[in-house]
Amino acid sequence: MTAYRTLQPTTMLAPVPAVLVSCAGRDGKPNALAVAWAGTVCSHPPMISISLKPERYSYRLIRESGAFVVNLTDAAHARALD
Repeated sequence: MTAYRTLQPTTMLAPVPAVLVSCAGRDGKPNALAVAWAGTVCSHPPMISISLKPERYSYRLIRESGAFVVNLTDAAHARALD
């Protein structure tokens, strides 16, 4: 059984959690996917990175739109995302 801890707000993602990434292509049709590869790029200004294979459907959508949203789950949904 994995133990979860509540951390104080910060710009650091540690340990690296799985995140839910939402995106949309030019047509505006929404899409979401679980991403295990996310990390901190910079604290000031806050920036994070995600890693996707080019073969993923969402990769094309993000390339088209130039935008995505990283959603961190609450404790009630962390296990489902993992």
